[in-house]
Amino acid sequence: MFKRAFLFNGIGSKPEKLLVNLPPQLMEKYECYLDDAFTRLGLCKDIEKNSAYNGRVAEWVISLICDRVVFEYYIEQGIIPDIGAGYSSGIVSISACFGSVSHEFAHDIIMMNRSTMKCLEANNMKLDMGVIIGMDYQDATEYLGRRFSPDELIVGSGNSSFHVMISGRADKIEEALGYALEGGALKAFSFGTGVAYHHPVMEAYTKEYNDFCASIVYKDPLYPMISGFDCRMITTGDEVMRENIINCYTPIRWDLTLKKLEEMGVTEFFDVSANGAVKKFSRVNRRKCKIYTLDEV
Repeated sequence: MFKRAFLFNGIGSKPEKLLVNLPPQLMEKYECYLDDAFTRLGLCKDIEKNSAYNGRVAEWVISLICDRVVFEYYIEQGIIPDIGAGYSSGIVSISACFGSVSHEFAHDIIMMNRSTMKCLEANNMKLDMGVIIGMDYQDATEYLGRRFSPDELIVGSGNSSFHVMISGRADKIEEALGYALEGGALKAFSFGTGVAYHHPVMEAYTKEYNDFCASIVYKDPLYPMISGFDCRMITTGDEVMRENIINCYTPIRWDLTLKKLEEMGVTEFFDVSANGAVKKFSRVNRRKCKIYTLDEV
């Protein structure tokens, strides 16, 4: 039933790393979408000229615009998804590309991250996220659990058999990264985000964000989706809305999501990010499956 899956990346890649991979014909479409979006949102295309919060969300909106350009290119090439999945903010992106919400509303969701950042700052919450390469979800959970409580940090996302994201208090994240390297991790680094997405602590600071996500009626997606949180099948607008609402504070099991897609018969995965970011932290059965990037298409 399912052979081809589209995978949408979360935010994190800098614009210069995304745009360098867009060929001229796609850059033209990107520039058109960027002008429309930034004019409507009151953002400056010179990212450094935006205020602190605006500068950060501006980069994230650019990521969504790149997703849209790549998604539309795949469709134009006759590459049609049987199913799709979104990683973190990729849930916002897939919600728009799969037709549940408009692209404008998806951009507005991203802009609502400003209220979350302001709320964290007002409450003097110093949070962060980090990546550990060389450990899987189980190993990282057991190893870090010996030293840190869930209130201090958790594994916010099990990405693959060699890659996890941790989320929690900034001081504990920094401590945990060093601890992970001592324990044999190949690489560990922090994001410096000031937020701890996919940690339950975020629920208390995302009320405005969540209320906004629930402020419109979502259409049923054009193609089915699978939840990155618990592998549920998503086929209705209400289910897509729920994914957006719980996104900021719910841990992700991307590794289990890809495994479930394989069990459902998917053999072709298409990375919708402009720079092949999903492929870099994801793993599938290489004998049976392949993840294609824009460069490969």
